Amino acid sequence: MAVVRAAGIEAWQEISGRYFVPLHCTTPGRAFSASISPIRLAPDVSVCRIGSGPVRVERTDRLVRHDDGDDLLLSLQLGSSGTVSQHGRTARIVPGAAALYETNRPYVLDHRHPGQGLIVLRVARSRLGVRDRLITGACGKTLDSRVPGMGAFTGYLRGLAEDSAPEAGIRPELGAAAADLLAMVLRSFAGIGHSGWDSDRALLAAVKSYILEHLADPGLSVDNLARAHHVSVRKIHALFAAAGQTPAAFVRTRRLQRAAALLPSRAAEGRTIAADGAACGFADPATFNRAFMREYGCPPSEWDRVAGQ
Repeated sequence: MAVVRAAGIEAWQEISGRYFVPLHCTTPGRAFSASISPIRLAPDVSVCRIGSGPVRVERTDRLVRHDDGDDLLLSLQLGSSGTVSQHGRTARIVPGAAALYETNRPYVLDHRHPGQGLIVLRVARSRLGVRDRLITGACGKTLDSRVPGMGAFTGYLRGLAEDSAPEAGIRPELGAAAADLLAMVLRSFAGIGHSGWDSDRALLAAVKSYILEHLADPGLSVDNLARAHHVSVRKIHALFAAAGQTPAAFVRTRRLQRAAALLPSRAAEGRTIAADGAACGFADPATFNRAFMREYGCPPSEWDRVAGQ
């Protein structure tokens, strides 16, 4: 994942305008630095991970008049805190909470504290299939864990931002799932009563996000997944079958991928192979050894050498 860095508020204003919309940025201090790690999932969907010092970002009336963008932006707070103001309302966002704002109207992001960490989702309004009135009604309001579906949505965004290089072929699918999950959250926030999920794609994205959050649990099962998402076991199997895999295969592959990422640092950090396996959901070291050997062609004990070649 490419990282773009800014030394100074003027540089950050130019970079922010490049990835989002034209903005006016100020900072309360003399020194300012920021970084952004963008992932373009589709022409109208992207995710950016941002780290910065204290900053105030304003989309003014003048900037709106000179730019006809109609994207929606959602900021998910990872570190520190801030506010998002639009339509006369102000949402306070702390780690785990988010706020929506539309680029065709003025808004202000006030992140005056140091150590800012954010994930920003950009999605075209037309992607959501949600009425404008519902979108506007959600802007400038805090979206947190009290909103049904937010856990799945924010977990999915974190997973996207942490994936250093999602394959180009699946990026459009990832973008579509992000839009579906956001639409689900907005309908839920508006109190639109409906049972079930808006689409199988959104449900599958939520299930996969749940799996990634619970990989260390050796008891993770299809029954757990079905209960957590209020669907049947048969439905979980059908979702993965439509994607050409099984739930067990997806879990096993993700566990092994995480183990492969952990193992190279185990010696320097004083961990054992068994501990890394357990951290990825393999309670039995022998089972971990066999599964790793089948996947990567070598035992975990030799992965340092193989991965370094």
